[in-house]
Amino acid sequence: MSALVNPREEMEVTPDGIAIINVVGTLGKGISQIEKSCGATDYEDICDEIEDATEMGVKGILFEISSPGGTVVGNHEVAEMIQSLEIPTLAYSEDMACSAAYNIAASCDTIVGAPSSTWGSVGCIIPWEDESVMWEIEGRRFDPITNAEGDLKSAMHGPSLSPEQRASLEQYVQDAFEMFRGNVLRNRAVPAEAMRGQSFFAPRALQNNLIDAIVLTEDEAYAMLLEKL
Repeated sequence: MSALVNPREEMEVTPDGIAIINVVGTLGKGISQIEKSCGATDYEDICDEIEDATEMGVKGILFEISSPGGTVVGNHEVAEMIQSLEIPTLAYSEDMACSAAYNIAASCDTIVGAPSSTWGSVGCIIPWEDESVMWEIEGRRFDPITNAEGDLKSAMHGPSLSPEQRASLEQYVQDAFEMFRGNVLRNRAVPAEAMRGQSFFAPRALQNNLIDAIVLTEDEAYAMLLEKL
């Protein structure tokens, strides 16, 4: 099975008293064991490891990130937990820290990445696909039965969206984005033009204040955290 799965590594505490917590793969809350075995990360596992680290009295936490992002549910709680810590925190990536993963990174005191690492994707999305033409060809008709006041209950269940359903979902996504953007701006002066859902390689991420520095190795990132102790 080792050739087929690549599970997330559990927290490590170094002799210097630094906890290293991995944030990898697709992020979500309450994900299955098989998803974890394939490299996904559960927000609850991150929170549990943060709690374990603080109970052990670690001096700082390094979050090693390699993730394209994940679900909104559970993400804000991780961000709040990191910001409540009274020890130095640093986010490092040599790969990708985007969307929900970037929200976690933005909650740390310091963010550094390798030159080719990718950052940002500050935005939220519902990947909706209109299937009305296909349904028409197949002779199918969506006819949900809801309570009289529940005209928005069937949103995303049929082949298309009514204007009211679309407006409701747009508000839902916007509310999620406001939480995301608010957390980023609470910690960093990132220009609005850099928060349109796009991603950046490290040099341009640095220009837009998405990260603090570019380093070549994780050892350099680790040394930067040690300096802050």
